[in-house]
Amino acid sequence: MKNKKECEIVQDLLVNYGDGILNPESKKLVEEHLAECEGCQTELKHIKEDIKGNDNKEQIELDYLKKIRIKTKIRSVIISIGIIVLIAFIIFLNNFIKINSIISRAENSLQSNNFYKETSEILFDNHTSIRKEYYKDGKYKSVWEVYSDNGIETSIIEYANINSDERIYIYETDKKAIIEKGDISEMKNNANSIKNVPFVINRNSLFQKIGTTFVYSIDTDTYDYGKEYYVLKNRSENNIWEIWIDKETGLPIKEINRGGEKSFFPGTNVVKEVKDNIQEYKYEFNKVTDEDVKVPDLSNYTVENKVVNMEDMVK
Repeated sequence: MKNKKECEIVQDLLVNYGDGILNPESKKLVEEHLAECEGCQTELKHIKEDIKGNDNKEQIELDYLKKIRIKTKIRSVIISIGIIVLIAFIIFLNNFIKINSIISRAENSLQSNNFYKETSEILFDNHTSIRKEYYKDGKYKSVWEVYSDNGIETSIIEYANINSDERIYIYETDKKAIIEKGDISEMKNNANSIKNVPFVINRNSLFQKIGTTFVYSIDTDTYDYGKEYYVLKNRSENNIWEIWIDKETGLPIKEINRGGEKSFFPGTNVVKEVKDNIQEYKYEFNKVTDEDVKVPDLSNYTVENKVVNMEDMVK
């Protein structure tokens, strides 16, 4: 062992030596001393173990803090996603409640055994289509007319009874009547078909109502009607289709398909005109009389009887 004074000097330098921060001359001095002094070698060994232990402790602390940061980030992401999902669910639930309320109001309105419905649509070439539907105590009549500057060019009248398999078509301009029987007529004469809600295919299906909520956005407006109404827009069609719904009755006021009609130059596929397809609706209750839905005497018409079933259509 070297003398005690030299050992004290070297041991004062051992910590910096272990950290590798001595200048070259001091490093050489320490190494020459260590080569001959077992006591300082042992002291250096203890110092290195302490340094290693401290390094390990610091690394453990750093790893712990890193894990805490990662967990905090993950928790923040989960909370953010949860908030987004919750907001989306609240919006969906609000729309679902509104749409179900509209459907319920429409169903309640059409529970009436006496109502009149009129649907008008402006067609190309200065023609307008008017469909007038009368319903009273299970009896139904529909009058479809196409108007032009020359008057009524087409007139078709339909008569039916709810759940009957018979339907009568009268072509007034040709003085012709067709009595059609079969399961297709029975399907058309179903109460849900006659008392339909235009924006819901099957209003008794929960999945249909959920799907309707996903597809449609819902808003309110007062334009061109005088009082507030709902506006349902089809998201999947980039809002080119919309329907206006009366808040009180749940029944449609207007249906718009933007750019839904195109006309072409004769003999070409070149577009001549693009128009919005617009249907306007009007409902009246308790104004239909027995005379309105009474089948006329067919003796003045050429009568044709037809039997049409689904299986015949498939063949």
